[in-house]
Amino acid sequence: MNQTLRIPRPSGVLSLDRDGFDGACASLMERALEEGTPDALIGIRTGGLYVAEAMARSQQGRIPVLSITCRRATSSYKPGAGMLKSLVSSLPRPVVDKLRVWEHAMLTSRPRPAPSGEYRFDAEELAQLDRCLSEAGPSPSLLIVDDAVDTGATLYRVKEAVLDRAPSSARIRSAVITVTTSDPMAAPDLALYHGQLCRFPWSLDA
Repeated sequence: MNQTLRIPRPSGVLSLDRDGFDGACASLMERALEEGTPDALIGIRTGGLYVAEAMARSQQGRIPVLSITCRRATSSYKPGAGMLKSLVSSLPRPVVDKLRVWEHAMLTSRPRPAPSGEYRFDAEELAQLDRCLSEAGPSPSLLIVDDAVDTGATLYRVKEAVLDRAPSSARIRSAVITVTTSDPMAAPDLALYHGQLCRFPWSLDA
């Protein structure tokens, strides 16, 4: 069972450019390796896959990377991202930071919902996971990777899906760049930051 995280509410935003992002991912990989080398990294699309790929690059690609996509069955495409990015980029950075902190406070002030509802996974990605598990032997070691944990709902679902397919002897860990809330549904085993909002190179307000 995960330990309850009690962290302060984020009060600012840490901007990670490409070099800063690669350095953060390398640091996260080093921490993960202190507890053993995983057979594979599983990057949660989209941000988590970017993190997993950067973590693997820091080890010269010696650790394979798998992707896993987890979406609510009722989710749909929301147009206008390009227009929003253009609007946000025209604002002063301090204003954008305050908006980000305000948005996070509003979203996380609501009662945490139960992890219910149907989630969908990509069939080919699950098949790749099955192949990886079969090739890793009786006690595979996998590291699930994401960029950030807010409510923890996505990490909860992905970890549940991986555990369902892995043998009981498997070692399944998780790692993220940052955890932004207290007591998420699924707390990662490793995190570089707690209570810190991060602006990643692919963020709308980057």
